[in-house]
Amino acid sequence: MRRFVRQTVHEEIERIIPPETVVLLDDISRGIKRVAKHLEETTLEGIDVPLPEKTVASTKPEIIDVAHVPLRSVYFFNKGANTVYYRINNDPTENSLEDRESIKVERPRRTIVKITLRVNAGESATVKMNGQY
Repeated sequence: MRRFVRQTVHEEIERIIPPETVVLLDDISRGIKRVAKHLEETTLEGIDVPLPEKTVASTKPEIIDVAHVPLRSVYFFNKGANTVYYRINNDPTENSLEDRESIKVERPRRTIVKITLRVNAGESATVKMNGQY
């Protein structure tokens, strides 16, 4: 009985909607599914990952490895007293974070696996951080 109903419905659809329209609607459906999957992968979930507060001294850069839980964004707050320079992953560009400044660094996907912090020679600063994936 169920098979007969399906077949009847299918025949009725073919009678009302031309086959080329059915093919077009099927293509549109697949496209919408791909877009939905992309949005699911790139939309921020907003789950916080607490990162340890770091005091950066001029003797060596601080490297924070977050490869165990790759992040989509990191919120930095420089508690002072000097400018901190940060680098995400192996990016050649180094960005500055002034005293008492906050900034949020975002990526479209969970690709942040390493954060490098440094200060100028003879200086130190404390940075508070919070990550999200």
